[in-house]
Amino acid sequence: MKKTLTIPSISCHHCLMAIQRELKFVDGVEYLDGNIDAKTVMVEATDEAALDKARATLTEIGYAPAN
Repeated sequence: MKKTLTIPSISCHHCLMAIQRELKFVDGVEYLDGNIDAKTVMVEATDEAALDKARATLTEIGYAPAN
């Protein structure tokens, strides 16, 4: 399942790199793309539980998703 997450705290390329780096460690989640201007990242998750883990990880590193 592909999901676009809105992350209001994205402000630069470094933010996207940090998000991509951390999501590599979340089982069942793959970072697909990010957009600084839209403040979004697209991920692919194997199921809702993996997506919840991705959201929790993003929140822990200071990039809490709005959705």
